[in-house]
Amino acid sequence: MPSHKRVNWEFLAVVRGKIAPFEKSPEEASPVSDTFWFFPQGVVHGWVGEPGKTCDLIVIHFSAVPQALERTALRHGFLQTQLGSRDKALVRAIASNLKQHYWRPILESEIHTERALMDLSLLVLRDYKEGRQPKDVGGSFNKVQAAEDWLSSHLPENPAVGEAAQAVGLSVSQLNRLFMRVRKESPQTALNRLKIDRAMELLGSSDAKLHSVAAECGFSSASNLCRAFKAQKGHSPTLWRRETFIQYKVPSASAKGDHTEHGRRLRPAF
Repeated sequence: MPSHKRVNWEFLAVVRGKIAPFEKSPEEASPVSDTFWFFPQGVVHGWVGEPGKTCDLIVIHFSAVPQALERTALRHGFLQTQLGSRDKALVRAIASNLKQHYWRPILESEIHTERALMDLSLLVLRDYKEGRQPKDVGGSFNKVQAAEDWLSSHLPENPAVGEAAQAVGLSVSQLNRLFMRVRKESPQTALNRLKIDRAMELLGSSDAKLHSVAAECGFSSASNLCRAFKAQKGHSPTLWRRETFIQYKVPSASAKGDHTEHGRRLRPAF
């Protein structure tokens, strides 16, 4: 597979044969077997196998992942762990289950997807000590969480950080210090992230137009949403939606009669 930028977080396992990731040239990689990788969104990479040989790969993309996984991956660039026979059986089972929910989603599909994400996250994190570090708790953590919850519940109103600080009984400077200590990011960065997360949720769960999504997420216009989305994700929301969800893919001329080839299976409007 040629090297290119991913629009989402990527899990990839080689469960038979050998492959290896590469950034610029296949010659720089040495294929390995029974390995599980996790790559952050936006990372540029390709894959190469052994010449003349086949392999079985399982690739699963998610638009959002748990904070522990995100922080650990961003710290290391990507994550990698070896797979035993039971691990490979688990990944195969997860992929098989997700495939049916991807092609023909039902009301329970979201639950199956969340369970799969948790299982895959624990699997790839098991060799990294960061995932086992104590989590922040107490007054500072609770204030930050309360501010995030307030911002999230007021997104359509385009809330300001100052309003969130007032809602939790802090000054803006105090809230900034607590966010940097607990989240390692500013409240404004957290607000921008919450807006885009909500936009992704709406883009994936409905056929809502961009201007409707923008209004629901606190953006003044669809163009402002597009600029913010591209700045954070590296792609436009339209491209992200088309690359992520099979029902929004544009059909090829040879596949118009088969939704399993191109996914032209639209959900009801939001």
